[in-house]
Amino acid sequence: EHYQREFGFTLQRPLLVDDVRVRARVPGGSPPKKAAGTNCTTNEPPKPSYRHDAYFGGRWQKVAVYHMNQLKAGQKMDGPAIVVQSISTIVLEENCCATVTMEGDLDIVVGTASKNNGGRNDNTELLTEETTEQDNSAQEVVEEDPVQLSIFSHRFMGIAEQMGRTLQRTAISVNMKERLDFSCALFTKEGGL
Repeated sequence: EHYQREFGFTLQRPLLVDDVRVRARVPGGSPPKKAAGTNCTTNEPPKPSYRHDAYFGGRWQKVAVYHMNQLKAGQKMDGPAIVVQSISTIVLEENCCATVTMEGDLDIVVGTASKNNGGRNDNTELLTEETTEQDNSAQEVVEEDPVQLSIFSHRFMGIAEQMGRTLQRTAISVNMKERLDFSCALFTKEGGL
C-alpha cells in the first residue's frame, strides 16, 4: 500500500535491496577556535590582493578583493569589497564595515562604513566612460531585473530537478533508474525552453 502510494504502481516480482544507508551522530564538543594572529594597529589597513569590476550602487566600480588568509585580526575594511575564502566568497555591500576578529571571522556591521573621498571609500574606483562603454551595450540587451531573473531561474531549475528525481524513483528501466539516461525540462506553450 505504501509502495503504491509512493511510486504509483506495484511490482509483481520479488524485491531486492541493493543499497542501505546508515547515518550516525556522535555527540561531542566543538573544536577549539584558532586565532587569526596578532592584533594590528588601526594604522595598518589591509592591502587588497587586486581590484575587480563589480556592480554596486547602480554603477560599475573597481572593487578591492581581499584573500581571507592574508587578513590579520583587527584589520578593518569598508564596503564595497569582496573577501575570498577557500570555501566561500563574502560580498561586503556599500555602507558596511567588516573587522577581522581574533578567531579569524569577519564581524560585519551594516550602515557604518566610513565616508571619505566624496562618499566613496578607498576600496572603490568609479570606472571611466571608456571602460564602461562595452558594458553599456550588454546592459541595454538585458532589461529584466537580474534578481528576479535569478530567483525564477532557480525555481524553474528546482522544478525540473524534482521531475528528474521523481522519474528516476518511479522508473523500471535500468537506463533511467541507474544510468540516469533521461532529461527533464520546462517548456512554454510555444515550445521554448
